[in-house]
Amino acid sequence: MVGSIGNSRHAGLARAVALGAACVLASEAAHWWASRRHFPPTENVGGPCALIVLGYPPRTNGGLHPVQKWRTQLAARARDALGAEKLVFSGAPSGGRPAEADVMAAYAKSIGVPPEALATETRATTTWENVAFSRALVGGYKRLGIVSDPLHAARARRYLWQQSPELAARLVSAGEYRFMDHFWLKMFSTGYELYLAVSART
Repeated sequence: MVGSIGNSRHAGLARAVALGAACVLASEAAHWWASRRHFPPTENVGGPCALIVLGYPPRTNGGLHPVQKWRTQLAARARDALGAEKLVFSGAPSGGRPAEADVMAAYAKSIGVPPEALATETRATTTWENVAFSRALVGGYKRLGIVSDPLHAARARRYLWQQSPELAARLVSAGEYRFMDHFWLKMFSTGYELYLAVSART
């Protein structure tokens, strides 16, 4: 009887592990797929480059949130890879906390991004507005990357095609996808993007 209970527990644990692994891999696949979507048919090569970095709310005490930290690190990595000259952080204040853009730009400076490469847009409260309000700050660049987790960045690129096809034609990959990089945050993003997709159909 004891052995039977032990075997049952082990089987249940194995099923839970398998289910968890399947969810992680499904999320990774979704992010990989998204990282290749909503680009122009021909690759943009050469010319000045800017990045729009999508904001996220800071902690309730105004401190840097892990999602903000990750997105800023992605932006710094993309800057190095693309030779980007300008990083535009977008995101408004909310709930008495500092502006998302200001918190992320301060962290970017702390990890070595030159102050002259940084710009902030502090009015946007949605992803649509992140894109809309940042457009004027990046219009003079020949190449444009959008930085966030891959699913979120893909949605923002889709919004840019809707708002300004001329500017969207300058899009380049920010190289945001890496297998299993911050997979726990990517799973959260997968759930949220799925929620948005279902909500849009109801």
